[in-house]
Amino acid sequence: MNRGEYREQILKGINSALKSRKLYPPGHPAIITPVRKVFNLIGELLKDQNALLISRLNDTLVFDDQPLFESEKNYQEIIHRMRERNIEVIVLERGISEQEFTDFIDMLLEDNRLTARELNEALKERGITHISLKSLEKRKEIEVYNDAVRVIRSVMSDIRLGRIPETEPVKEIVEDMTSSILADPNALIGLSMIKSYDNYLYNHSVNVSILAISLGRIMGLSDDDLRTVGISALLHDIGKTGIAEDIIKKPGGLSSEEWEKIKQHPVLGKDITRKMGGMSEDVGRMIYEHHIRYDHSGYPKTTSSLHPLSQIITISDAYDALTTLRVYQRARTPSEALGLMMSLSGRHFDPKVFKTFMDMIGLYPVGTMVRLTTNEIGVVIRTPQDTNSGITVKVLYDKNCKPVEEPFEVTIGNKEQERSILSTVEPALLNIDVGMLFKEEAEKKGD
Repeated sequence: MNRGEYREQILKGINSALKSRKLYPPGHPAIITPVRKVFNLIGELLKDQNALLISRLNDTLVFDDQPLFESEKNYQEIIHRMRERNIEVIVLERGISEQEFTDFIDMLLEDNRLTARELNEALKERGITHISLKSLEKRKEIEVYNDAVRVIRSVMSDIRLGRIPETEPVKEIVEDMTSSILADPNALIGLSMIKSYDNYLYNHSVNVSILAISLGRIMGLSDDDLRTVGISALLHDIGKTGIAEDIIKKPGGLSSEEWEKIKQHPVLGKDITRKMGGMSEDVGRMIYEHHIRYDHSGYPKTTSSLHPLSQIITISDAYDALTTLRVYQRARTPSEALGLMMSLSGRHFDPKVFKTFMDMIGLYPVGTMVRLTTNEIGVVIRTPQDTNSGITVKVLYDKNCKPVEEPFEVTIGNKEQERSILSTVEPALLNIDVGMLFKEEAEKKGD
């Protein structure tokens, strides 16, 4: 039997088992026989590859990279079950057991109508580790952001308790962030303006990951490199869990001894990722190098050449740190941060990578408060993704500096608009938390 015939027989067997399950109780030969046959066929294909992917594109099934036309006629039950649960892809990994596969088929037929994301959680609870699902459901950006904060909080909590963090949740949330950024580059960058004094380490980790993925996208990185950069950025400060909290949050200057301890966090972070299962060595290396500057100053000391993607983390880390209120520094505006970083380009930062970062962020980055030529004040919520679009500003204050009843959007650069940007405005002067503006706007989406 060739691979095409294997695929056909596997899908026919799954379809038959799903149909029979509606007529017969669990354990009936009409169910067990096709399931066992399919399991054996899956095992044969997994001898030569690590995983099998059964995908749904509308009403066509794709087995690995091979579309099966007339799928709706031949595999109606599979398509129906995938569609009602918003399942995009079923992943069957090498090492799958017959019991795992049988339990999975049973779960597809249960009447609780769990979504793909909920089914993934249920699979884990049942000990099914070699089957996973990807979902078609569109998640709000704020949900992705909050989940990312939850994941990095959990990772750091595990480390503090002496446990080795799980790798899969990290990979899953970076996948979600990457998908969201690819769909709408401005949305998560806006949320990266969320700054929390009390939860600085968690928000900062997520914000750096958002910026790094966004920069990697502009640089044209491959999917694998983009996700590696996202993971490295999300975990770049996990080594700080090995340093006393009173040192991390110390409001005054650090002693030389305290500073030496701080400088160990890239080394500690790399060591932690080595213990995490399935983590790429490149992740540990980028974490190790994120405070090593372009001219090789910084820390830890090294004479080796830097990983070609490390500067993505370094630049994203510096930008978010500069725009965040800290115990020892005021928060700079996005424009101020870029100006300072520009003065360090060529020494601290790779000029080519920083130039791309500048182009991505723009002259008036997302989150910048601006005064328009009409004397109105607003916040930049979108920057151009192509040469035909302009900067979008949400107007919050009228020409008399009074809050408008209904904030509205204007596009700067649109010939139909008379407005243009006159200057930037310090949000603190208006007692505005820009991050909260983006958070509230994101929470309204889809409601």
